[in-house]
This record gives sequence, C-alpha cells and structure tokens, in this order.
Amino acid sequence: MPISGLVVTLSDDEQQSTEAMAALEADDRITVGDRQKNRLPIVAETGSIDEGHRLVRDELPDIEGVVFVDVVTVKFEKGRC
Repeated sequence: MPISGLVVTLSDDEQQSTEAMAALEADDRITVGDRQKNRLPIVAETGSIDEGHRLVRDELPDIEGVVFVDVVTVKFEKGRC
C-alpha cells in the first residue's frame, strides 16, 4: 500500500482554493494538513502503485483550484503492493 506525502499548490483565487480543499477533504484516500498560504500538505494512501500514480498525475491536477502537486515522499510497505 503506497503512502505518499505531497504538497498541493492551490490557486490564488480564494473561492477556487476553498473548493479544491473541499474536494481533497472529501476523498477518503487523502488526509489534509494545515494550509500555509496557498500550500497544502496532504498524505495519500492508495491501494496500489498504479492508483497512486494516477492520483498524482491525473486526478489531483484535474481538480479546479489545484495549480501544482509536489511529491515529497513515497513509502511502499513490503509485500503489500
């Protein structure tokens, strides 16, 4: 089970960034940290490497109000991926 530490850069538009945060908080795979200006640390726990890759590459950037996704760390639990 991959666990990814990510930093999401949110839009400068407050409405868009608020809506993006709501979308992130609604996703059961994601734990949201404390927002610092337009930067939001999150932890994503996915069922497979492929799912984690799709989340970071496709799903998160497609959320309106998400400008960029930085990958900080990825941990793979032995024997579970």
